[in-house]
Amino acid sequence: MLTLLVVSCSTDNKQQQVVRELAKKDAIEKLQLPEGTKFNDENIEVIETENGDGILGFTYLIKITVKSQDRDGNEVLKKHTLNYKKIGEGGLSPADYELISFE
Repeated sequence: MLTLLVVSCSTDNKQQQVVRELAKKDAIEKLQLPEGTKFNDENIEVIETENGDGILGFTYLIKITVKSQDRDGNEVLKKHTLNYKKIGEGGLSPADYELISFE
């Protein structure tokens, strides 16, 4: 039983990492950020929710904080929210997720 719990937690962590990386890529594309833009994991919050559709019944709410500077050199923080729906069983490939909304 302990092995099952460890494997389950490991898979959940890997799925969250896949969604996190997908969100980084999508944020760069949607916000037209320069190629090579880097995000710290502390700037990205992943919230997983179950919507009752069985194995595929998970959605992921990703909150990304983008730091930049204005013309005067002041730091500007903008928060964006991406919402993904799990559409594939494995969950370990970016193709297993669909971007539902971007705000």
